[in-house]
Amino acid sequence: MERVRKRYGFHNGIDVEANGRSGGLSLGWKNSVQVTLRSFSARHIDFIIKDDSAGFSWRCTRIYGNPEAHRRHETWDLLKCLNDSPDMPWVILGDFNEILLASEKQGGLQRSQRQMDQFQNALEECELGDIGSNGPWFTWENGRRSESNMRVRLDRGVANNLWLTCFPEFDLHHLPHSISDHCPILLDTTARSHSSNKVWHFCFEASWLLEESCEATVRELWNVQKDDFLDKLDHVTSGLDAWFKRTKKAKKLTVEMLNQKLDRLNELAPSDEVLGDIVDTKLELNLEMDKDELYWEQRARSNWLQFGDRNTTYFHRSATQRKKKNKVSRLDDGNNSMTTDEGKMGEIAREYFTSLFNSKGVGDCGEILSGINRCITDEMNSALEREFTKDEVFAALNSMSLLKAAGADGLGVVFYKRFWKIVGDEVALFCIKVLKGEYQLDRINHTRIVLIPKVDDPSSMSNFRPISLCNVIYKIISKVLVIRFQDVLPVCIDEAQSAFVPGRLITDNVLAAFEILHSLRNKRQGKKSYFALKLDMSKAYDRVEWDFLDVVMRRMGFSDLWVSRIMKCVSTVTYSVVLNGNVGQSFRPSRGLRQGDPLSPFLFLICSEGLSSLLRKNEDYVGVRITRSAPRVSHLFFADDSLIFGECSARGARKIQDLLLTYASCSGQLVNFDKSAIFFSTNTGDVEKADVRRVLGITQGFNPEKYLGLPIIVGRNRKKAFSVLKDKSFANPDKIQEVCNSPPLGISIWCTKFLSQGGKEVLIKAVLQAIPVYTMSCFLLPKSFCQELEQIFANFWWQNSKDKRGIHWCTWSELSKLKEWGGLGFRDLSKFNVALLAKQGWRLLLNPSSLVGRLLRAKYYPSTSFLKARLGHNPSLTWRSIWSARGLLELGLRWKVGNGGSISVWNDFWLPGNPLHRVTTQAVEGIEFVSDLIDPHSNTWRYDLISSIFSPTEAEQILCIPLPHDSQPDTLVWQGEHTGVYSTRSGYRYLLRPSEGISE
Repeated sequence: MERVRKRYGFHNGIDVEANGRSGGLSLGWKNSVQVTLRSFSARHIDFIIKDDSAGFSWRCTRIYGNPEAHRRHETWDLLKCLNDSPDMPWVILGDFNEILLASEKQGGLQRSQRQMDQFQNALEECELGDIGSNGPWFTWENGRRSESNMRVRLDRGVANNLWLTCFPEFDLHHLPHSISDHCPILLDTTARSHSSNKVWHFCFEASWLLEESCEATVRELWNVQKDDFLDKLDHVTSGLDAWFKRTKKAKKLTVEMLNQKLDRLNELAPSDEVLGDIVDTKLELNLEMDKDELYWEQRARSNWLQFGDRNTTYFHRSATQRKKKNKVSRLDDGNNSMTTDEGKMGEIAREYFTSLFNSKGVGDCGEILSGINRCITDEMNSALEREFTKDEVFAALNSMSLLKAAGADGLGVVFYKRFWKIVGDEVALFCIKVLKGEYQLDRINHTRIVLIPKVDDPSSMSNFRPISLCNVIYKIISKVLVIRFQDVLPVCIDEAQSAFVPGRLITDNVLAAFEILHSLRNKRQGKKSYFALKLDMSKAYDRVEWDFLDVVMRRMGFSDLWVSRIMKCVSTVTYSVVLNGNVGQSFRPSRGLRQGDPLSPFLFLICSEGLSSLLRKNEDYVGVRITRSAPRVSHLFFADDSLIFGECSARGARKIQDLLLTYASCSGQLVNFDKSAIFFSTNTGDVEKADVRRVLGITQGFNPEKYLGLPIIVGRNRKKAFSVLKDKSFANPDKIQEVCNSPPLGISIWCTKFLSQGGKEVLIKAVLQAIPVYTMSCFLLPKSFCQELEQIFANFWWQNSKDKRGIHWCTWSELSKLKEWGGLGFRDLSKFNVALLAKQGWRLLLNPSSLVGRLLRAKYYPSTSFLKARLGHNPSLTWRSIWSARGLLELGLRWKVGNGGSISVWNDFWLPGNPLHRVTTQAVEGIEFVSDLIDPHSNTWRYDLISSIFSPTEAEQILCIPLPHDSQPDTLVWQGEHTGVYSTRSGYRYLLRPSEGISE
């Protein structure tokens, strides 16, 4: 090895000889590098590098983990022994011969969870975390054929937080391997953007609000007279930029002076005066720490964690990880050639979006428009066109998240909210002028596109999700229109579309889809068979044709003025692509909706109505009924997530394909049949399946495990079906961040190390406990599974940097008590599960005419109400789950008497002032409903009849119930809320009462 090292210029080094063909380590360094060797063995080389350019030293360890599983603990013991310098930046690289997650191994026998836990425990005890990589995910392959092929991520880098802080721009590459069965790993600590023309872009920092002079500076800058509003904004941003540069220099001096002052005070003899000065000095230092924390929070984008709990280090690491994850290192130029040049990559991105946003024209929309009815009335248009007010503008601003990224002008939501008293009048006046058409949108409608990777190591433009950063001043205008738009959406959007429409939820589609697929799966007989077609729409928002959007809105009945306002927002946009901080040349699109514009989701719903209209018109070919009395369901949409149902036949498949092509030619949408999938009812023959697949060009079957992120068919092993919830609660950085915007390394030791206890409480409540909420809204999880999740949360709560589990000083049941009852307010997941499901039951009672309500009623309780429904034969898991929560509703639901026609005198809860809320008098023949006790002519209680039937106490309670002046239907009200409307929160509190309990 010495000869090899010197051949490549590494004249200094150390070599550890191999044992036969196993092991062997070599470290080499050039004369220009200062290296101090600390220790070495057959399994490691530990050394320190002195970095003169950076002005500090850092530690690196190269490691070769023991390949024998039963001796792997020796490697972890070695790591712990080497962990003797916690104050030095430390990175470890090499072949650990172990994995952290099951997803890091493909093929072969499943890795023992115990082995993975031991690796994780060793890293946590040493306060180390995986630093990620670019290149292939797996670093070792056995080179065998597919049936026995095995690939594993054995090689990696781990580091402590100090090292990541010192090298925020590092790159760790997994290089291609051709000779060895391992990927070489290359660590580049000096990775920087190669662009020499990177320009500083102004951005208002939330941390500036903690500077005493900030508000006065804004007021002074704003009060300068300018004829044009946007010129005033430019004046404010340039003035704040100059102010910040002055403040930044002063801040460093202030911190140094305060630290020196504190050192001097601590050396003095304690006295009241000295101790008072120490407290004052610490308060001033704390303020500077607050500024740092807020600065890094704004970059971390950790929406779940709030400023103020001293989580500065956590925010710093989150921001560093976020920046690294979003960095673009290379791009395919379209000719199967990779480029790493910043300028060329920027041009590739610009050309990609220029092509994507270029209109391809609109076909004949006659067939689509003929199926769309005018649904917007003159009264609705009048409401949409009414005068805009300052209150609407402020409401629009107030609905935005405080620390969302700013647009091109650098002024974020936090600026406008904090200084509304200073800038509000002029901002509102400007927005109203734009809305009235008195000011052109062009100058504020420039949008920057940032690229968010959808995969590890992205290398082509299709690997990125484009997010549009609009100027906040534009978003306020857009949001004002959205607030008005929402009032009319329910009347113009098909009931099968659940996204963004007030009163509809994503769970409506999940429940409907689950019920339909449950029926298809259990349909084993009958001449007719059915399919469910899951469509993949390619770049759905980006392909929307503006002309199609225009004609559909006009067909629905929207006025010319309203359509003109909307289309100006859409069509006056210009774009520039931001790549690694570099802003590219701007361009003007001719189609597409921005993912970042508040209007876009609602306009996409308008676009998707075109497909809904085609499917409604052709119900002879599409749709399925789960029972004879159930509504025919042709499709379920949630934004661009589409599920179409149809009868299995080549003719029906051809018709659906024609409808999809018609829709695509007009709307600009592109159905990717290669990625679309299909699921057939159990009674479908192989010939029919082949015919339908051939016509539609779909090769893969629809694996019905997931729909809208939830399992859509669940077998007997419910714990296995929902095991993904446990996986999301462990240390899988990218997956957790995608799902719930949680910390970049999941529940790992660095969260424990760098989060305060208050931060951990917020993480558990806002992130970890939120992970299963969506699933628990539709499914009743096994109690044992809920307890396993609670154990994960409890371990995280009690763990510390030296002991993963920590000492559990009390049980989870104590921690999950409400704070006013002596607990910490964590959730009892089983009870919260029931409370969430009761919400679905409440919605069935409140909206029996909804699509999912009609489906469930037709199948399970066609001749009665939800509260009196039986479980039924072969029920779906979703129905069984909702049905199990009826007991909670019965605890708190009461009838409010209207005309009395819906309330059973003897069986329902309707009697106020009575502990049982129901009559105890024995039933009397001929008296069935409360309406029998009301005089229909005078709309008053029948005093004599009531007095003769009921006991004096119950008679008085009945006669005290006020009756409405005119006949009104009876209504169910929830006692737990003063509004009478059920809430998950109040339902959960009901279940927490010691005497209450709902059985499964």
